[in-house]
Order: sequence, then structure tokens, then C-alpha cells
Amino acid sequence: MRHLLFSTLLLVALVLSVNPPVTRADDATCLAYGPGTGCTTSSGAAGICNSANVCQQSNTQVTPSGTTGGSATRLLNPLQGGTSLESFLSDILAFVVRIGAIIVVLMVVYVGYKFVVAQGEPGKISEARQMLLWTIVGALILLGAQAIALAIKATVDALSVGH
Repeated sequence: MRHLLFSTLLLVALVLSVNPPVTRADDATCLAYGPGTGCTTSSGAAGICNSANVCQQSNTQVTPSGTTGGSATRLLNPLQGGTSLESFLSDILAFVVRIGAIIVVLMVVYVGYKFVVAQGEPGKISEARQMLLWTIVGALILLGAQAIALAIKATVDALSVGH
């Protein structure tokens, strides 16, 4: 059951790590909420969505609710590295792979301990072999998730060149 949960979490991280760059985030805000909505331009300045649903820098300040006013509240990115959802999810996948690699190494050591403690008993050796099998399956899932994410990202990048 634990292995299934771990595999599911890795699959979710893999799926979330691929985000094709279709539109800019600020234009996506404009598409979602329409003209007159507050947004942030690619330069980081406050803006307002125009009638073509494109974020355009404005002379007035924009509050987080999208209304114009005299004082603006800016939210700072606490992650400081992820400038896009794609890079953020890529960082999450890299973190999960690093933690998973540490767990795989610890599990290999623990499985070795289980083999030594088994002292030739067939039931305990069978249990240790089963643990070794699932440890190897987990390691292959980690490697496969990273490889599939890289392959999908390369494919999406190749397809988005034509746009």
C-alpha cells in the first residue's frame, strides 16, 4: 500500500511538472477575468487588462482585488526562484527525486540488514527479497519519472517553436 501511495505521488508530481508555455501568466489572468482586471506586466509593473485581453501597464496603481486606487499592495514571491509555474513544478519534481533517492539508499541498507538478520530462515529471506524488489521498483519509478518529465518537456518545447 505504501508503495502504491509513493508511486501515485510521483506520478502526480510528474504530471504537474509539465506546463506548456501557451500564454504569459498575466495574459492568462486577462483571459480569465476580462478587460479592466488588474494584472502584472512582464516587467513586473502594475497593469490593467485591455479590450484585447492583454496586460498593459497603467498609470494608476492596482490593488490585488483588481480595482484601481491610490495605494497598492504587492505580494512578494517567497520562493524567489520560480518565475513560472513550469519552473516551480520542475523544482518540486527535482526535490521529490532527491528525497526519493535518499530513501532508496536507506532502504537498500535496511534490506541488507534484513538479509543478515534472516540467518537463513526461508520466511524472513522471502520477506527481505520482497522488500528488495519493491525498493528497486521505487528507484525505477524515480528514474522513470525524471526521464518522462524531460522527454515531455523536450517534446512540448519542440512543438511550441512552431507557434
